[in-house]
Amino acid sequence: MRVCALIEALGAGDPGAWVQALAVLITRAHQSDDPGPALAVQCLAHAAADPALPYATRQRLYEAAIERGLPAVARLLLAASPPPRSGPPAQAARQRAQQLAPERALRPTGRPLTLGERKALARTHDREQILLMLRDPHPAVVAILLENPHVTEPDVQKIASARPAVPEALARLAAHPRWSVRHAVKRALVQNPSTPLADAIRIATTLPPGELAELSRDAALPEPLRLHAAQLRAASGEP
Repeated sequence: MRVCALIEALGAGDPGAWVQALAVLITRAHQSDDPGPALAVQCLAHAAADPALPYATRQRLYEAAIERGLPAVARLLLAASPPPRSGPPAQAARQRAQQLAPERALRPTGRPLTLGERKALARTHDREQILLMLRDPHPAVVAILLENPHVTEPDVQKIASARPAVPEALARLAAHPRWSVRHAVKRALVQNPSTPLADAIRIATTLPPGELAELSRDAALPEPLRLHAAQLRAASGEP
């Protein structure tokens, strides 16, 4: 509800005032232990990434952030992500075909299960079955697991950390209202090379300065994400 209200407000208000306010909130969130600014940044970042935000509004906010020299805010408004690095194109295509295959065995010696069967199993309350389903990278299966009341935070962290992973599955996790705010899940998503860049940037904005420093030095991460983390850390006043 808060995100929906923010989307409406972002379209009606002055884009310059909104991006300036977001920049101030980001700085305060990284300089203070008060959870208020961090929660506000989380809500605004979700609103900026929500598909319901009209393109024209997103464009006005992006241009206002660029005009005011706020690149970290501008990046939050980028909805599209380049494909993650996943090796040679032929190898990446084969890997994706395997991940999205209509049939998949849960165990090496088990029979292949259809996507419908796996989606049904993703609703189980049985712990052994849940642990098996956590290995399924299909976005439709992941989406059901995220809504399963018997799935725990460590389970979701395994989904966020899985390699290789399907970017669409991680994007669904990054947008999930319950799990996307858990710190361990956020860290795992940001560090996963399959997480769409726009989602990784949005999530990194909510991390504390010490973790931003780690991200900025991690050569395995995309350069725009490392740059974003470095700029956020510098804005926080951390040495």
